[in-house]
Amino acid sequence: MSGVKEWATIICLAALSAAMLQSLVPNGSMERMAKFVIGAFIICALISPLSKAVPQMRAGLEMRDQPVPENQRLNSAVDRQYEDAARQSIIGLVHSECKGMGINCKNVQVMMDTDENGRISINKVMVTIHGAAVPGCAGVSAALEKTLGIQTEVVSDED
Repeated sequence: MSGVKEWATIICLAALSAAMLQSLVPNGSMERMAKFVIGAFIICALISPLSKAVPQMRAGLEMRDQPVPENQRLNSAVDRQYEDAARQSIIGLVHSECKGMGINCKNVQVMMDTDENGRISINKVMVTIHGAAVPGCAGVSAALEKTLGIQTEVVSDED
């Protein structure tokens, strides 16, 4: 019963403040905007008790502990697609950086993990380059780490 009294008080105060604001608004171009804002304010005042009631109704509903198997398959498929997209993006970036340095990049491996929240963490990038064109892999590794911001290991196919 106190909830109904509180709601009625809120509606009355909202209507009173809306009437006062409407009398202060000048006629003309601002009048339509002011009416819109005041109407939205009144609607919010009418709906506000529902925002308190919805969580209470929700608590009464039985929630499933285990997700539906179809949802699990869909989630795993989406996770794999995210991983593949991230992997392909990194591989493309490594190839373009190597090409910009004039290096023939033969293979790129991306080591990554996905945690239970679906966050992808990239652990390491391993790059295999054609060894005849590069005198030192350490410089290439440092340049790629600077560009990618990820631990990068560069090895030559002649090693």
